[in-house]
Amino acid sequence: MIDYTTLKHSSDGMPTWDAYLGIILKLATNKPLWTADELKTAAVNELDLPDELRNKEYNSKYMGNVAKNRAGFALSDLKIAGYLYSPKRGEYEITQLGKNAWKKYGLNLTRAVVHEEPLYKQHQTKLVKAKNTNSDASESLNSFSEELIQDWFSQKTDELKDQLLAKLTEMNPYTFEGLMVELLNRMGYKGPNGQSIVTQKSNDNGIDGVIYQDALGLQKVYLQVKRYAPNNPVGRPEITSFSGAVKLKHTDRGVFITTSSFTTGAEEAAQNLNITTIDGEMLTNLMVQYGVGVEVEKTYHIYRINKDDFAN
Repeated sequence: MIDYTTLKHSSDGMPTWDAYLGIILKLATNKPLWTADELKTAAVNELDLPDELRNKEYNSKYMGNVAKNRAGFALSDLKIAGYLYSPKRGEYEITQLGKNAWKKYGLNLTRAVVHEEPLYKQHQTKLVKAKNTNSDASESLNSFSEELIQDWFSQKTDELKDQLLAKLTEMNPYTFEGLMVELLNRMGYKGPNGQSIVTQKSNDNGIDGVIYQDALGLQKVYLQVKRYAPNNPVGRPEITSFSGAVKLKHTDRGVFITTSSFTTGAEEAAQNLNITTIDGEMLTNLMVQYGVGVEVEKTYHIYRINKDDFAN
């Protein structure tokens, strides 16, 4: 347990975001792979924070817990600098550069050190580079601020997708099938007079849903969905089995959706058998894009001067 009073902190005693830099690197050396939430939670737990600081929330409900949010900013900078690597969205592992930094600085790692890394400087250059070479300093600052806002929204969207995936793996299988049919409908996979159905709960012969793309049902798309845990990918046998079930329906088109992923063998089989695959990451992207299972909580507008209204 680290004495939080020995760390850099704000006026209320709360450790600043950069106080978490060394803590997160220390934790990252303890096991090969971490999720973002695991790292942030563990970093806060490393400190003997009193309850009033540990449970402190931002005034805006969208920002959440102050301590975890600050740990999140440290996590982001460590990734940008190349101290952490993200093999998959939301997962992190320490790099050799990060190990070297931990060995050299330990808990005394500062943001000045992190921000001197070439990768971090490259990132900052991209943020502050003006779109127009004739832009003045204020325009460059606005561009930088907009990038920060976009980064924050991207982080919130990623967190939403993680929550969405967790909900999908927990929900009733039959309800899940219906939601996937609705997603394909929203994406336009249904003719103007067509319909879509979820098959019976039993004896569906590997078919979970059917989308009729015309009124007479001459064009059909068959669907199979699997609510699998992230560490349980869909394999080649499941693709070939689904393809066989589709062919028994006298068609050769199918969509296979999973909350996990597909093995290389499964992807190869799907390509050869005319089966479209949608993994967990693509699934949550599509659900957010088409508004299935999510809703807009709040909308923000960024305004600019309308020069036409001030023209002479």
